[in-house]
Amino acid sequence: MSLEETIQRIQDRIDIVETMHEYCRHADNLDPLSMVALFTDDCVADFWPGTGQLLLNGKGELTRMLTDALAVTVSGSHHISNVEVRFETPDSVIFHSYMYSWQRFTGFPVTADCHRWGRYENRFVRTPQGWRLSRLRLISAGEYGGARIGEQLGRPFPPVFE
Repeated sequence: MSLEETIQRIQDRIDIVETMHEYCRHADNLDPLSMVALFTDDCVADFWPGTGQLLLNGKGELTRMLTDALAVTVSGSHHISNVEVRFETPDSVIFHSYMYSWQRFTGFPVTADCHRWGRYENRFVRTPQGWRLSRLRLISAGEYGGARIGEQLGRPFPPVFE
């Protein structure tokens, strides 16, 4: 790889990680429209992998789900770490990270806070607007205030998308 290609790859990695940080910040600000702006028009988001429960196709479905979910959220805090960025092509990247999120809901204390530990498996693609999410998969390792557990076990690495 040439020096210019190496520098471009480093810059792309920074831009991709910052886009994911922006996604988390918008989630914490309860701003679904800004979250959705970081996706491609033909995106696929899977918030319950393997179940088909929250498989969302396109920005319209994603906007409706995030708007409804955040309407009953009072506050949240989303964090990512252990980031891995694997280039499939110069314009397509598989992004893998660990995540932690906390959310408080309008029904608290009857509706418990949710603490979730898990992973993101995402695909980013380069667009004229910058790097955008074309695929998002949220995998839960475990939760307090929820029942999801162990979804990360036995998954392929690097993540595979259809």
